[in-house]
Amino acid sequence: MLEKIKNLKNKIKENYKVARAFFKKAYNKHIIYLYVVTSLLINLFLEMCARHSFMEGIYFLIGSPYVFICNSLIILITLSVTLLMRRRIFGISLISFIWIVLGISNSVLLANRVTPFTATDLAMIDNALGVVNKYFSSFQVGFVILAFFLGIFYLIVLFLKAPKVNHKIKYIRNIIGIIIIFFIGVGAINLGIASELISLKFGELRTSYYEYGFVYCFTNSLINTGIDKPNAYSDKQIENIVSNEEKISKAKKKPNIIFLQLESFFNIQNLKEIKVSKNPLPNFTKLMKNYPSGYLNVPIVGAGTVNTEFEVMTGIDLDFFGPGEYPFKTKLLGTTCESICYNLKEYGYKCHAVHNNTATFYGRNIVFSNLGYDTFTSIENMNIDDFTPMGWAKDYFLTEYIMKALKSTKKQDFIYTISVQGHGSYPKDGDFNYPIKIKGIKDEDVKHQYQYYAWQTYEMDRFIGALIHELETFDEETILVMYGDHLPSFGITGDDLTNGDVYETPYVIWSNFKNNYYKSEDLEAYQLESKILEGLNMNSGKINKYTQTHKNDDPETYRDGLRNLSYDLLYGDNYATDGENPYQPTELKLGLDEVKVSSVTPINDDAGTVYIYGNYFTSYSKVYINDEKQKTIYIDPNTLSIEYPDLKDGDSLSVYQQNSDEHVLSKTDPYIYTSEELKPSVTQNTNKNKKNKRK
Repeated sequence: MLEKIKNLKNKIKENYKVARAFFKKAYNKHIIYLYVVTSLLINLFLEMCARHSFMEGIYFLIGSPYVFICNSLIILITLSVTLLMRRRIFGISLISFIWIVLGISNSVLLANRVTPFTATDLAMIDNALGVVNKYFSSFQVGFVILAFFLGIFYLIVLFLKAPKVNHKIKYIRNIIGIIIIFFIGVGAINLGIASELISLKFGELRTSYYEYGFVYCFTNSLINTGIDKPNAYSDKQIENIVSNEEKISKAKKKPNIIFLQLESFFNIQNLKEIKVSKNPLPNFTKLMKNYPSGYLNVPIVGAGTVNTEFEVMTGIDLDFFGPGEYPFKTKLLGTTCESICYNLKEYGYKCHAVHNNTATFYGRNIVFSNLGYDTFTSIENMNIDDFTPMGWAKDYFLTEYIMKALKSTKKQDFIYTISVQGHGSYPKDGDFNYPIKIKGIKDEDVKHQYQYYAWQTYEMDRFIGALIHELETFDEETILVMYGDHLPSFGITGDDLTNGDVYETPYVIWSNFKNNYYKSEDLEAYQLESKILEGLNMNSGKINKYTQTHKNDDPETYRDGLRNLSYDLLYGDNYATDGENPYQPTELKLGLDEVKVSSVTPINDDAGTVYIYGNYFTSYSKVYINDEKQKTIYIDPNTLSIEYPDLKDGDSLSVYQQNSDEHVLSKTDPYIYTSEELKPSVTQNTNKNKKNKRK
């Protein structure tokens, strides 16, 4: 028996030596086969991830072999650079690891937000980290982190242990080889585009990823950004586009204008196979029957709220940009742009943004300055204490801050309000008392998700009713424009809908005064501004004027002109505005109220408790002493407390409004503590605060 075991060990050793010798020979002499096979296998894995199915990945390989090869060639191009490395196995593994991480990220995003992973998402990792707990459990997050670090550990081991090339690298030959592989890949892709097997421009992003493959589409989103220079772009072309424009017209009326963008908002009664116990949107449904309304054609499905914002605020078609691009993250962080705010400022409007989520999400705290807003009230400057089970702020709080913005000036106000309550993800289970029951869905998990969604939109509809009630009695004329930013992330298709289009969301135009300025019609999201302003006879802004004048022209001619004008204003030579960008960033004020510190009171207990009194504190208020952050307890809008036993005369104290250590939005002027000053007692302040709360 022992002899047999010994012989078996010897055979294993011999086979290992033979295999190792074969591998070394293949590795050194036939390395190209390793590259090709690795590219094909990685691509197959990525497509299986994208389709959430092993067999669907195989079907893609069999059904679209040319497209599959083009995607594999892109991977091969990235792997080929390791031909210049002595540690090739490590290099191949590293690049393969990056592709696999990208593919898994795409799979996760498709499962949770419907839209696929694009290069722009890499610029929004900080935003993703801020909401990851709303989509995944702690266990899931921990598992992903563990898997990632195991991958890193494996790469480190490979770097230290993997074999190196044991012959002299012929760099010139290998560089020529890399160039040949590159041109073969580019040539194959261009041939695919010419034969229409692959498209350079995408329509529906998810469909394009499905048809053309993850690797090609992701790479396209990486290198194809901004607005391409139109073939006909020139100073004469732009002059022709704007030559017939009138000067700024006199407005018929200057009411307050409120845009209310409702998160993931639509009526699930529009789904063919679903039956509900009652209408989840009674207020909105009634408004659509009695006021100008229709469908708004938005640029995204399931996620990407700011791309609808971009179209509505600027009047520019997102289709002019690269696939999956977010102009808020790629262009508007560093430049101003014509917007409804700048256009309304020509008529004396003050412009406000209101959003019950963090100010830094999608970089709004920077972008809104470049779009002409004067104030931005985000959740950091709100006192919100009611959230959905998934952690999103309830929308009914927005009424208070909309009305506060209206009352903050004596002139006309424009308010762009961004809702968040309907945001995904939607739980598959939970002990909830759903106000609306659903029939027609057999899968219990999916049924729970739809009932949860119906519940949230039902509450959003109640918020709409309450807001209109406030505006009906408001003594200033006001127009309220309401619309959904996109459909929710349920993987809904056009065949599921009565209107047949996943890019259509409902809109309605309400006012607290009689007007006949608007008619019901379906619109592109980028035409909404021009519709509202045209009804009031406001034609300021090059893009606004162009759409008002030419939207009923031949569609191709209209879009060509809009593309030229958009390129000129954002990327070109500003021929339309005499060679200069006429828009200057605003001094954006974060919050309508100024946070202040009025007094500081230590109570000399064992813990060193210190009370900070002032105005407009929120749960996002953090106390800093001598520029060092202190653990802060929010008590009420007038009171914070910290434990700081070492407080002494001359210490500098400030209150910061921040959603993380990296994102400080504002801070108070330094308050210099002195024990000699007269300060109200703790008891007096506490009693006063209790009275204020009762009021």
